[in-house]
Amino acid sequence: MKKNSDFNILIVDDIQFNVEVVVEFLSPEGYNLARVSNGKNALKAVQTRRFDLILLDINMPEMDGYEVCTRLKQNPKTALIPIIFLSALNDIDAITKAFELGGVDYLSKPFNGLELIARVKTQINLIKYLQELQDKQGKLAQLAATDSATGLSNKIHFMSIIKKEMVKNSSMSLAYISIDHMQKINSMYGYKAGDKVLVSMSKVMQAQARKGDTVARLFGSEFVLLMPNTDYNSAVVVAKSIHQKMDKLPTSGLNISCSVGVTHFKNDTTHEAFILRCEKLMEEAKELGGDRVISRI
Repeated sequence: MKKNSDFNILIVDDIQFNVEVVVEFLSPEGYNLARVSNGKNALKAVQTRRFDLILLDINMPEMDGYEVCTRLKQNPKTALIPIIFLSALNDIDAITKAFELGGVDYLSKPFNGLELIARVKTQINLIKYLQELQDKQGKLAQLAATDSATGLSNKIHFMSIIKKEMVKNSSMSLAYISIDHMQKINSMYGYKAGDKVLVSMSKVMQAQARKGDTVARLFGSEFVLLMPNTDYNSAVVVAKSIHQKMDKLPTSGLNISCSVGVTHFKNDTTHEAFILRCEKLMEEAKELGGDRVISRI
């Protein structure tokens, strides 16, 4: 949970006394307060510092608060900053215009200090709530895209990535990897031992993957390594390196091997067809006894 000291508030008013009144009321609340005396300086301030809330006067020389609000809302970088208008104007037309231009609240001067504190607190609490909601949504999205056993991308996430890569990248390779005799390992040594093998396998693949590659666990003991901007020969080298490192997995003396299929994209009509070609190469390796790499364009 963020504290009030994490929030920056900009006060915009050309009369110093008005600014001092606002500061006097809000300072005890712990907010970070900044102040400028005109609209031009307000527009400069938001370009150099992040503000969570703006308290904006209307009647100012050269550029009034309406113009400042309009320019802020036209700029994508500042359009979402909530603006509370503080003004001596209290007629319905002035208030209506303030809301039409994008203001979230309006206080008429002279205002009650407790009311100012309450109105500001309402906006800050709303920001806190929205940020917490975004954080939770981000965590849920991450969980939805992640294999819980290994921390790798799961099948759903991998499918979305490979579809995007097919659109923008025709030079990519794929390795389809399956741990040999995984069912036997689970039966003889238990699923905990099997899970350790899966995790160890994921670490080996991640260590060999380069920036831009995607390592994913599709299901069971089957993994894939998508290598964008990678030619066939380079992909075979990476796949063979993964295969060779299987002997050194920290799996308490278990003899672990894998079957690997490697291929290069050749204008497959769909991403499913590309994956299926690679999967068949892996299955061919298994039919020959496993513990080998079979590659073919």
